[in-house]
Amino acid sequence: MSAWATAIDELTWDHDVLFIVSAGNLPLHGSVGISRLSISDHFATGRTYPDYLLEASSRVANPAQSFQALTVGSVAASSYHNPPLTSIASGADHPSAFTCCGLGIWESIKPEIVEYGGDLIMDESNPAILNYPPDVCPELVRSTLGGGAVIASDKIGTSFAAPKVAHVAAAVEAEFPQESCLLYRALVVQSVRLPQWTAQPEVDLSNVICQMGYGIPNFDRAIGNTANRITLTTRGEQRISARKACVYQVQLPPELRSPGEIYNILVEVTLSYKAEPRRTRRQRRKYLSTWLDWECSKRGEDPDQFLARVLKESETAEETEKGEGLFEWTLGKQKNWGKVKGLSRGAGTIQKDWAIVKSYDLREAFCLAIVGHEGWNNDPTAEVPYSLVVSFEALEVNVPIYTSFVQAQIQIQQQVVKIQ
Repeated sequence: MSAWATAIDELTWDHDVLFIVSAGNLPLHGSVGISRLSISDHFATGRTYPDYLLEASSRVANPAQSFQALTVGSVAASSYHNPPLTSIASGADHPSAFTCCGLGIWESIKPEIVEYGGDLIMDESNPAILNYPPDVCPELVRSTLGGGAVIASDKIGTSFAAPKVAHVAAAVEAEFPQESCLLYRALVVQSVRLPQWTAQPEVDLSNVICQMGYGIPNFDRAIGNTANRITLTTRGEQRISARKACVYQVQLPPELRSPGEIYNILVEVTLSYKAEPRRTRRQRRKYLSTWLDWECSKRGEDPDQFLARVLKESETAEETEKGEGLFEWTLGKQKNWGKVKGLSRGAGTIQKDWAIVKSYDLREAFCLAIVGHEGWNNDPTAEVPYSLVVSFEALEVNVPIYTSFVQAQIQIQQQVVKIQ
């Protein structure tokens, strides 16, 4: 971990703050040092968009690898085609041609979020001439010093994407002024979705997540509910130490799981936590004082059985995966456990996963466990704070589920247990 990124992590641990950091930009021409190739360099070696974004030389820039900051990459807002000029990105909501991508250090998902930062156009010459006319630039508020326009579209970069995420985070803070930045971070990430084009069967979702993280945030989803979507959160400061588990039971209203109805329900879970960093350590599990992950109960597993499984200190990864899961998670806690292979949700301090389930497959309740693991701090009383967010959305927008949750007075019920 770089000194700059560690300083951000230390400030996050010491204070209730949220850093939102741009992922960085690839230069158009001319390498930066020996490790950062330009877009022209990639084209010269025969690499094409978007494959060059997955090269090691395109990784997120310092200090965007910070474990506890939100890192923001860029996507194009539009496409441009006026022969011989055409935009490099494949279309709107595709990764910008210049955006630095993931994975982050220790295979964490970085960037976690993308926003509209513009794109590049190229001509048909060899080597290609790269440019950014107003058609592919985001609309920006500008300084009027020297008689300039108040609004202009003449620059591109992840630096213009990051403030848009900061705007969403500020709106969440205004909505919940008494809550911690950990909840703000969780709600921002919970609002994020990958664009529709990523659902096509030919798309490699693993590459998409490396380039775009969890996707593009949504202002309305971050701060509120709708008739067909509800978000449950922990409130106030939740804390946990290593070798303990906080188990939550989520009750579901009967209207949501009626056998006579067939709904597609999107279930999203986001864990947001922070821990004290120690830069001298060379692996994720020792960089943090305590590290957390989350588990979900399986089909037919009652709370007592789930608790017993979570408490089995000697349980191997293979044993954890036994049994039929209630949800087919997109990422999974470990590599190759989810639908997307080669990635996991558990590497970072923001851990999101999602699944789509038929309403008739839901049960009366299911459990989630936040599990604490020992990092560099071997003090058994040392605690770290976290926030947990769970959302349910009926993908058929005319299916109301919010009211049934409210009428049932649904709450997340917590139990704290110690792992022997």
